[in-house]
Amino acid sequence: MSIPSTFPSTNSIPPPCFYDIQGLAFWLNNNPTYKQYFIRYPNVFPVLYSSKNLLEYIGYSNFNIENVPLAPNVTTMSQFQLMKYTDQLKLFRKVYAYNSNAYVNYITNGTTPAYYRFQTYKEHNEYKSSVALVNKLYPFDAMTSGANINGSTLGWIIPFPL
Repeated sequence: MSIPSTFPSTNSIPPPCFYDIQGLAFWLNNNPTYKQYFIRYPNVFPVLYSSKNLLEYIGYSNFNIENVPLAPNVTTMSQFQLMKYTDQLKLFRKVYAYNSNAYVNYITNGTTPAYYRFQTYKEHNEYKSSVALVNKLYPFDAMTSGANINGSTLGWIIPFPL
């Protein structure tokens, strides 16, 4: 195994701060060159898939996927939901940072990774809820397996089992 490259290049580990309430759609709107890796995920970003197919069907060859705006997965929420989601993201980032460091240490030093140990059953259940939220905002399958039309993969690394 090799040391992952610097994010957001291919075969890199997204840093904990990457995961926020705005989600992958917001990040892609600010980094449009990466939208090309998500066109094969119509369940995640249907507008990328349908825009590309429609414009190719009518023969519009100058279509640029980078110009397609993506809507966020979460649009409105109450103050209570925002507080709850913020707490969930905070816990997810804490565990993610710990486990990412363990993974990188494993890659660089060959030591068995010692992943985060939950203090209580409640904390573990809250973490499971946070993973569900993050998976809605950041589709891990698309992030790890997304490929552009040339077959180049994005290959972002999720450094531990979720």
